[in-house]
Amino acid sequence: MFSEVRIPAMVSVLVLAAVLMGGATERFAQAVIIAGIGVLLVVAPAPRLPGWSWCLAALGLLILAASGLLPAEWFRVPSWRAPIESAGIVLPATLSPQPRLTLEAWFLLAAGIAWVAWLLASPWNSATRLLGARSFVCGVTLLAVLILIQWFTGWRMSSWLGEGGLGPFPNRNHTAHVLALGGVLAVGCAADAARRSRMRALPWILTAGIVLAALAASYSRGGMLMFFGALGLWNAAVAWSRRSWKIMLLGAAALVLAASGVLVWGGAIAERFAGGPGLGGDFRFRIWADTLSLVLDSPWCGSGLGNFQSLFTFFRVQSASQSAVIHPESDWLWLVTEVGWVGAGLALLAIGIAVAGALPLERRSQRRLRSAAVAAAVAAVIHGFVDVPGHRLGAVLAATYVLALARRDPAESGVSRLAPGIWRVLGLALVAGAAWRVNMRDDAARAEELAGRGKFAEAAARATQAIERAPLAWRPYFTRAGALARSGRLVEAVGDFRRARALEPHFVAVPMTEGIFWARLQPELALAAWREALKRSDESAAPAYFSTMLGAGPDDAAFRGRLLELADGHPLLQVDWFLRVPAAEAKPHIAKLAPFVAECDEQRRSAFEHRAKELNPGFVPHARPPDLDRQGQFK
Repeated sequence: MFSEVRIPAMVSVLVLAAVLMGGATERFAQAVIIAGIGVLLVVAPAPRLPGWSWCLAALGLLILAASGLLPAEWFRVPSWRAPIESAGIVLPATLSPQPRLTLEAWFLLAAGIAWVAWLLASPWNSATRLLGARSFVCGVTLLAVLILIQWFTGWRMSSWLGEGGLGPFPNRNHTAHVLALGGVLAVGCAADAARRSRMRALPWILTAGIVLAALAASYSRGGMLMFFGALGLWNAAVAWSRRSWKIMLLGAAALVLAASGVLVWGGAIAERFAGGPGLGGDFRFRIWADTLSLVLDSPWCGSGLGNFQSLFTFFRVQSASQSAVIHPESDWLWLVTEVGWVGAGLALLAIGIAVAGALPLERRSQRRLRSAAVAAAVAAVIHGFVDVPGHRLGAVLAATYVLALARRDPAESGVSRLAPGIWRVLGLALVAGAAWRVNMRDDAARAEELAGRGKFAEAAARATQAIERAPLAWRPYFTRAGALARSGRLVEAVGDFRRARALEPHFVAVPMTEGIFWARLQPELALAAWREALKRSDESAAPAYFSTMLGAGPDDAAFRGRLLELADGHPLLQVDWFLRVPAAEAKPHIAKLAPFVAECDEQRRSAFEHRAKELNPGFVPHARPPDLDRQGQFK
């Protein structure tokens, strides 16, 4: 049965462990946390199952999420299959082009649903709810203290993955998501304690202040907006339940005062709200537009779990750039892409049913604490519309735990004899699944390592295994191509390089790196790759890439002549070629290139004229175009 002392603390420890282990975004950490959930279900099975309506919604979502494993011929053919198959990539017969990735993602989804179901079915009462809330807040406060220590000293935990930012998650917004949940719940704990004594509320107010300071240090606008938005919602709910405009105005004044303090003393986060660097709103809208194109092209049940990143690249029009996009900047758009609108609707329905289980907020039912938990959970759902915390295990566990703490006390009669056995079976299944997941090999990384050590046959074999797991990932093809070429299998290598380019049609680095590889081995093959690189690059970046080509190519006049042909139609590149090649090769092209010099910048024009006069003292520069002043008028 449910222990009133141990289990809430154990749940809080499990959630905190998921957060501190890099947000449980890596495979090993996920396996550990899922195994922990399984053990919890075995040792503390809930005495009942969730309500039938929630179970039907969750089961429907699980079934729909597994539709990616159905035969592809049952659905209409999406447009991305043609370019993939024309590149010589053999796709499986399932709707999902990567069924193994779909199965792995389905397991994570099933584990998350099992966790939520157990939380909703567990008999939270006044004692366990208060202990659970306080232990969770203490855990988030510990996280906040560690973040502030890192901010002041530069120290960080070895398991933290934040790059260039603070916190355990790779993305600072997801760290801030957890901080905001804890901060709002801390205010709820303070309000609950104030019913008995205002002095008892002071430690929790101090805790909320520490979390707010860590939020400011995390440099996340999303987390800050989530924190203040949830508190605003909580204040409105409390004022409505008390029918008091006074509470509404006093709460709003306190929020305005706290927000003003952040803007005045918040440092970098205040600059972000003032319009500083790092704003990504416009790019986010472009990602959403291209994601909708992918959704419209997909079957009604989506393209299969785990496929967004691989398929999105074929729909990047407005968001096309040299930056990778691994998610659509929205949990809900991501869900729609992979399981369709019906699947996203079922997920929202399940959340709505869970939130409804917290209502009404009756008197003498810890409604101050519970309403704070409801507000935090609703804010977490809203945050998912503009970010992806719902796809990060650590953030999901925290948000669903807070939602569970908001629910009403269950009826005493709702006990099932079969439920404990069902929970234990599910727990054992999760432990077994975690063991399966932790034993998965990263064949792609291993193939790159073997290739770097010169073990090309083994590298090619490992890359093949990586391709079998994820046939739409371009890196294993690239690795295998290099290994095959070094083994003398040039024709097969050319095919794999072509597949890598087809799967990543935007990145200049893919054909650019391929060309550098061929320049050392088969220079003629480098030209085709570099032609594709110049086609993908924009005008401002092309000179840097072309300079690399000139330096990486063989010391051969004929090859440099072919590079000049690649630069045809690009005056800047042609002039750069003229300035870099030996005098004997440059001199015959003076007259041909001179007319293009007028289109170059002043530095290139001067350099060209200087070298042209050295090579041909009789050279006469062409007339330069008139300069414009800042108002666009001719001088």
